[in-house]
This record gives sequence, structure tokens and C-alpha cells, in this order.
Amino acid sequence: MKKLMTVLGSFLFASMIISCSSNVNIDNFNKIEMGMSKFEVESILGDGDSMVESAYEDYSMEVLTWKDGVKVISISFSNGKVAAKVKVGF
Repeated sequence: MKKLMTVLGSFLFASMIISCSSNVNIDNFNKIEMGMSKFEVESILGDGDSMVESAYEDYSMEVLTWKDGVKVISISFSNGKVAAKVKVGF
């Protein structure tokens, strides 16, 4: 029983560490490529916070950010595709 509790405790501790890990890192930033869709970016970084959104006729622009402490990734989307990317605090 004690062995089972130790294994279970180790599993829970590892799960907590994994769930606390951030997608805001240089490796994920480097995976983002110009022309990627918002869906593709969010599959890498998770849901971002919308900072700016604008649309006029057939043109739309949106800026999403992801934060982890002082690390920030900002992605600009033009008509739903990556047009620019910026990282701060890395």
C-alpha cells in the first residue's frame, strides 16, 4: 500500500509540473511561421489574449498575446494569417 501511495504521489507531482509548464518559450516562438492560421498558432501556444481587432470590408487585423511572467509573445494576424511576430523578455 505504501508503495502504491508513493507511485501515486509521484504521478500527481509530475502531472502538476507538466500542467504548470508554459507554452510561452523560444522553441514554440520559433515554430510560428508567416502565413500560419490562427488555429495553427493556437495549437502551438494555446489560446491567446486578443489585444486589438479591426475589420474593414474584406480585410481584418488581430493581435494576440501570450504571457508568462516577463516573457511575452505577440502575433499579428492579417485576414487570419500570421503577418508578424514579436517576442519580449526572452
